[in-house]
Amino acid sequence: METKSFKQMIQAGDIKRADAMKSLLDDIHEEPGFNVRTLDDAFWAGIKQFAQYIADGGTYPALEVRPRPGGGVFVVEGHRRRLALLMARDVLQAPIEWVSVVAFTGNDVDRKVRIATSATQEPLKPLEMALLYKQLAAFDLSPDQIASKVGKTRQHVDQLLILANANADVHRLVASGQVSAAVAVNVTRRHNEDAGKVLNEELAKAKASGKGKVTAGTMAPKPLPPRVTAGLVDEVDTFLGEMPKDVRIALADLEKKQQEGVSLEGRQVAVPASLMLGLVAEFAKVAEARAKQAEKQRAKAAKAAQGELA
Repeated sequence: METKSFKQMIQAGDIKRADAMKSLLDDIHEEPGFNVRTLDDAFWAGIKQFAQYIADGGTYPALEVRPRPGGGVFVVEGHRRRLALLMARDVLQAPIEWVSVVAFTGNDVDRKVRIATSATQEPLKPLEMALLYKQLAAFDLSPDQIASKVGKTRQHVDQLLILANANADVHRLVASGQVSAAVAVNVTRRHNEDAGKVLNEELAKAKASGKGKVTAGTMAPKPLPPRVTAGLVDEVDTFLGEMPKDVRIALADLEKKQQEGVSLEGRQVAVPASLMLGLVAEFAKVAEARAKQAEKQRAKAAKAAQGELA
């Protein structure tokens, strides 16, 4: 199938050129699989608002396009503008026929990068950016190369690639706004395939506490009362304060070896039983308090779930 150049399309009348190029709106197409945006209610609300702005005579930048096999052009940058223009014309009856366009120059990688670096579009959401980075990685770009092209840090790219490769249940929670992207990345890093299950459990806990979203704050364990932790703190002070000198020397030697990269697997240090017994006894009290706290959270979550089903 023939792909016409811009010059050929201008000569054939498919594209007009005065001081700038213009294309028929119906000849501007979205390339399948190219746009990474989540087309949710918030997205369409923004398109509706943008369409009204255009229908009222508002101005907007030209769309960046490239020739499309078989005729017309593919939009590279300006997907939201294209949809808003269609809505302004078809729903709001705005007299739109020809649309200003500019030629995009670059290869397939450059087209993907343009989505991430455009200064005129609505910023991509973290999940959308994550999926874009995954597409770039499919072009055999390393995380360092992706970071360089999009102007972000390597850490930022690594984190979003973790999100991009998470299971669909994690993506749904992030897309719905019920889980923050940062939390999803951390939980996926720790729990891998079970991340979705863990996040759904945390969401139930958050709802039981009157929250509608899982954040680092909602996942943080509730502080235990001082009466529970005070004994453990005192016992730790006693344990460290009464530790025999030879044990301290042995631990310092092991710490030095660890810093030098020596494995400590199998190494042991003898500690007086009286010190260990006191420490273990106080920790048992803390563990019991945590278990009771977790049981209360589970009961609240179960009650909240029953309320949602009613």
